[in-house]
Amino acid sequence: SNLVEQVTTTATTRTLTLQAGTAYYWTVTAKDSEDSASPSQVFAFYTEGQGVSNYAPFIADLVSPEEDAVVSGTTNLVWSGADVDVNDTLTYDVYFGTTNPPTSAVATDLTAENFDVTTQAATTYYWQVDTKDDTGTKTIGAVWTFTTN
Repeated sequence: SNLVEQVTTTATTRTLTLQAGTAYYWTVTAKDSEDSASPSQVFAFYTEGQGVSNYAPFIADLVSPEEDAVVSGTTNLVWSGADVDVNDTLTYDVYFGTTNPPTSAVATDLTAENFDVTTQAATTYYWQVDTKDDTGTKTIGAVWTFTTN
């Protein structure tokens, strides 16, 4: 709900008690002795809410094979993960297959940032890496693709 507080004063400051995690907007309208009014622009600020104790990991970055690459035989899927929370241990779920998006998990809870997959010739493959942190917070990865010759 929007609450409006209007105050008439000759002071140039005003102290208020504010709620956490709330957006506030304010204006100042100056009036002279002849009641001519001139409103200011609308100002805004946001009060901080509860502290965030954990951030979701970043989406995994593709390392190799490069997007739309042509490869053959066993292929080493390589990615890079990161998290703002530097003490978090990241784990990865790897999905791989011939459908977009891939629905088969070929590896779960990996700590390594690579995984070998066996491929067949002349096939387009799709793969995705979901990243999880210590709290189980998961970031869904992008879908990458490559083709075998």
